[in-house]
Amino acid sequence: MAHINFSTEEAAAGWKTQARETLTYWVPEVDIKGTLPKDLVGTFFRNGPGNDSVGSTKLTHPIDGDGLIVALSFPGDGHVHFNSRFVQSRHRVEEKAAQKMIYRGQMGTDPNSFKSNIAALVKAKIGWEKSSTVLTFRNPSNTNVYMWEGKVLSAHETSLPHCLDPTTLETIGEETLGGTLQLNVLGAHFRYDPFLDRLVTMSAKAGVHRLPSLQINEYGRQWAVKSLQTFHIPGLNYAHDLLLSKNFYIVQITPFVNISTADVYKFFLGLSSPGDAMRYYEHLPCRLVIIARNPQVADQILGGRTWIEADIPEPCHIFHFGNVQELVEKDRVVGLDLTAVCLGKKFNMEFENKTWLSNASKAPGLLTGFKVRFGDTNNASNDKVWSKKPLVYQTVLHPASVEFPAVHPYRHGQDTRFTYMMASSDPKRPHYFTAVLKHDLHGQGTKFWQSEGVTGEPCFIPRGGYAVVGEVDQRKEDDGFVVVQVYHPKRKTTDFAVLDAQTMELLATIGLKHHVPFGFHGTFTPEVFVQGSAPPSLVRARL
Repeated sequence: MAHINFSTEEAAAGWKTQARETLTYWVPEVDIKGTLPKDLVGTFFRNGPGNDSVGSTKLTHPIDGDGLIVALSFPGDGHVHFNSRFVQSRHRVEEKAAQKMIYRGQMGTDPNSFKSNIAALVKAKIGWEKSSTVLTFRNPSNTNVYMWEGKVLSAHETSLPHCLDPTTLETIGEETLGGTLQLNVLGAHFRYDPFLDRLVTMSAKAGVHRLPSLQINEYGRQWAVKSLQTFHIPGLNYAHDLLLSKNFYIVQITPFVNISTADVYKFFLGLSSPGDAMRYYEHLPCRLVIIARNPQVADQILGGRTWIEADIPEPCHIFHFGNVQELVEKDRVVGLDLTAVCLGKKFNMEFENKTWLSNASKAPGLLTGFKVRFGDTNNASNDKVWSKKPLVYQTVLHPASVEFPAVHPYRHGQDTRFTYMMASSDPKRPHYFTAVLKHDLHGQGTKFWQSEGVTGEPCFIPRGGYAVVGEVDQRKEDDGFVVVQVYHPKRKTTDFAVLDAQTMELLATIGLKHHVPFGFHGTFTPEVFVQGSAPPSLVRARL
């Protein structure tokens, strides 16, 4: 497999600021190579940091950058509409007006002096000034964007999300979802339950002088609240993603986040940051936490427990899960099979070579399978209750360096074979993601698609884009398309590639005349949002 020849400096330019606050246009037909599928109809939303500096302050890490939302709309007639706009968070608006950085970033970008940090901390401690811009972390709203029941939400994980206009991408304001976000934060990742037709969201807050908090909400149509649950699980000081099955939520207790009073003071004084502190702590546990979705599951399956914990044999950090399915024998849940991208003991959040978010050359992400098996029951009154601590078997499924796993968006908790990931196809350069890996758990359909640049997160879109609700989807699991952002370091421009999700063959390339900064996560909705008139080719020419 051929590997692209570009320098580290050329690849790093993919993080540079997008110069224009907004961009909206129909992509010229001549810049669309190949044929766009007619049954690819809808809008692909994507989020990521759009700037590498604020005023004259250079960002320490991309995660501190402001969210730039991109929307690619596919009407199904061979045309594509491009739209991008920065999320207008309160922090961004204030900093643009001041023409300088005011608020610090979670990854260590601090515009304040050590002296001003000490002064602000002292004032806060003695009650002179309860809130200070010096002690406030900015809300970048840069991690994911998705639509549910008319709302387009842009989310980070340490703040409230922002609600956006789906057509213009203008920021409407911070969103509390009717006051249901009781922790005043919303995680970037969600899951969809196709049988109950529900959106499942997650919010998490670490604990210093209190137990950590994890809130998981379930919403039906019209944002009807179906479930609001808050759990206080010792040691769960960080949770970026979750898994959803018929009966359970699953998160990880990571040994890479250590929270103490001393750490908090270091953060506020600018001596360290939450990002700097993310590294392996040998004394901390590494566990899967299996949480009952409702009290009936807790009583009937967990023996009255709200959650159980299972030790992971080889310590790792999990940012992103793939999928999970429950194993059932004789009407009893006997285990779980799940996948995740795991980062090993050497992992930290070093902005390595200014190209990737962590030290992937030393601790590449590896697609890993977990088999969780529950012990035989000793409860004579109820043979469905687990009585022994679960055993976990851990296996690396593929040797390639990968991140951002994507599965069929409407099959969470079901048996799935395929996971799509940004990947390095060159073992010598695990921190250059230049390919998309389609992994087949059955070992028959694993394929690489090699790009000509640097790839982002692949988004799997089922053919037609719609969900089958309340029953098993009869379409083949990989019957659909993959959309992926590709940055060309030599040309300094961005393409969006459309692949056949079954064969991983390139169907079309949407070429842009400019670059779009590297992104994080994106989603697809089968609705089309387009500003203005039809594309020029559909407008009658004046003679």
